[in-house]
Amino acid sequence: MKKLVLLSAVFLFGLNYISLAQLILPNGDFESWTHNAKWGYDEPNGGFFKTLNILDTIPTPPGITVYKCDTAHSGSLSARCVTQKIELMNILIPGVIGTIKINWLTNVAILGIPYKWSAKPERFQGYYQSYPLNGDSTGAILLLSKWNTASKKRDTLAFNRLIFHGTVSAWTRFDTAVTYRVTTVMPDSITLLLVSCGGYNASNMFGSVGQVGSQALFDDVTLTGLPPYGIEEGHHNSITLTISPNPSSGFINIQLEKAFRDGVFEIYDGQGRKTGQYDISGITGHINTGALPSGIYYYRFMSAHEVMNSGSFIISR
Repeated sequence: MKKLVLLSAVFLFGLNYISLAQLILPNGDFESWTHNAKWGYDEPNGGFFKTLNILDTIPTPPGITVYKCDTAHSGSLSARCVTQKIELMNILIPGVIGTIKINWLTNVAILGIPYKWSAKPERFQGYYQSYPLNGDSTGAILLLSKWNTASKKRDTLAFNRLIFHGTVSAWTRFDTAVTYRVTTVMPDSITLLLVSCGGYNASNMFGSVGQVGSQALFDDVTLTGLPPYGIEEGHHNSITLTISPNPSSGFINIQLEKAFRDGVFEIYDGQGRKTGQYDISGITGHINTGALPSGIYYYRFMSAHEVMNSGSFIISR
């Protein structure tokens, strides 16, 4: 009976692989933000999407270029990117959200994060609204790369640059196949940027060209062809988490390698729907799964809005 449930769960996962796509990029629906009360700006949670809003903390504002927005394609919130200009320094700051952060020593933007998935994405998808000014444009960028130990440079394995022209006031889907230049090599870095400035300069952010006030809204951004949350068991996990029994018939015990005061354990079904969220304080947790039907389930364990571990377990009766 248990073997039959396992086979059924695998088949169910295959049937719903596309519907699970929304889980791949943490907070790709931009529903979760943290407010910086001291400086008055918001930052997306999840650890994948970041902004340059920290530029507003230097004494040359305005530097806030990304806002949480209550106009959404789905859910309640989206991300609104706005092109700004620091007049004192005569620098255009594009509204950008994605895999980006500031190097304060060199005053340049650092693009990309380590790529730790065991498969390569197939399609780059999402929804946008676009409000460029004076002939400007907005866009979305995806780049996958691999460090070349021989040349001591990064090799671009895949690159997509989508440019959105003109005003688009209704939520519009973008959906493009990932364009691979090299198909036989696994990436070790991913750069994904959503921008309000079509003239965004990836190598020199302060050399971007655009119009102050151009805006773009983004929501439900994802990649297809990857495991849920882009993470397989044993990948991307910063702490050890053990679930027992697995398969489970009515409850699961969670054992963490260290204690947390603010742990959150989320469970998702095969269609990517959240079926439960449980607070965990300490090093163990006990969750009643008696109301869940037999099948495969996915989980995230989070602390301070960061994904600490993820994977799957099976319910079998």
